[in-house]
Amino acid sequence: MTSSDRRTDASLPAAAADQDAAEAADLVVAAAVGVQQVSATELGRMLLAVNRSVVDEDELLSLLQNLAQIAQEAIPGADSTGVTIDLGGHTYTAVHTDQRTLRVDSEQYDSGEGPCLEAARTRQIMLVDAEEAAATWPQFAAAARAEGIRSFLAAPLVTADQTLGSLNLYGRSRSAFDSFDAEILDLLTESVSRAIGDFARYRSAQDVATGLQRALETRAPIEQAKGMLMAIHGIDADEAFERLRRESQNTNIPLRAVALRLVERLTSAPDDEAV
Repeated sequence: MTSSDRRTDASLPAAAADQDAAEAADLVVAAAVGVQQVSATELGRMLLAVNRSVVDEDELLSLLQNLAQIAQEAIPGADSTGVTIDLGGHTYTAVHTDQRTLRVDSEQYDSGEGPCLEAARTRQIMLVDAEEAAATWPQFAAAARAEGIRSFLAAPLVTADQTLGSLNLYGRSRSAFDSFDAEILDLLTESVSRAIGDFARYRSAQDVATGLQRALETRAPIEQAKGMLMAIHGIDADEAFERLRRESQNTNIPLRAVALRLVERLTSAPDDEAV
């Protein structure tokens, strides 16, 4: 498989596992089992609490990072997880947990077929094993099998007006996923649909897709600034992002510009005070 692909090269790693993500994963599993009655709206509030809110492309990307992280935590059969954007004539991977995700995604985009694209285009959950995938999407299935992937679970990320893409899980075991896992994934994607819908409501599909891709391609300063804040203050990725976000709001300066200024200040004068 190719090692360089514009459709996957800018993809963000899913957020590292933390206590909030583990609690959210436990909550969604409990809701699916019926042990705890939690509505999609309530679950959505918890997921948004991990990310605070969505007012621009950078914050939507952070929400998608957390979503992939929680899905990976909640579903044991998931060896690789990612988020595909398939919108406005643009198809690319926004978030991934490992390099295998990116390699399998590239093959799916090359063949123009596969469970992730099918979930996005039909707005239906895809729960497929290797044999069914080989019969339905032979080119993609062969490439996925070469990567050791034998099970697929994908759920659409939808708003009332459009589909953003899909949340995708790959398993290395046969029958890695079942209908219960599909229910968990459905709860997760439903829970963030309102936030995505609020963000995309007044934008065209083309604008959302290109805006997200542009944010991905210029995301490096934000990730670098987060890493610096984590090292300096001993905080996690969510708190580092929240500090950048608060500074952006307090100064009315775009988040990316705040991050770039911080990186420049810390790299040129290490003893300067951080955000």
